[in-house]
Amino acid sequence: MMGWIGETIESIKSIQIRQAVTQAVTLGMIVTSALIIWKALMCFTGSESPVVVVLSGSMEPGFRRVSFLNV
Repeated sequence: MMGWIGETIESIKSIQIRQAVTQAVTLGMIVTSALIIWKALMCFTGSESPVVVVLSGSMEPGFRRVSFLNV
C-alpha cells in the first residue's frame, strides 16, 4: 500500500516539474517572438522606437492619451 502512495506522490512531482518547464519554455517563446517582431519593425521603419504610446495629454488635440503611434 505504501509503495503505491509513494509512486503516486512521485508521479505528481514529475508532472509539476514538467508543467513548470513547459511554462518556462512557453514564456521564453513569447518573449523571443516579441523581440523578433520589435527588431523587424526597427528594420522596416529605420527607427529605434517604431511604436510609441502617448502617456499624457500634451499632444492633444491631434493625439489622445494612450494612442499608439507608428513612427
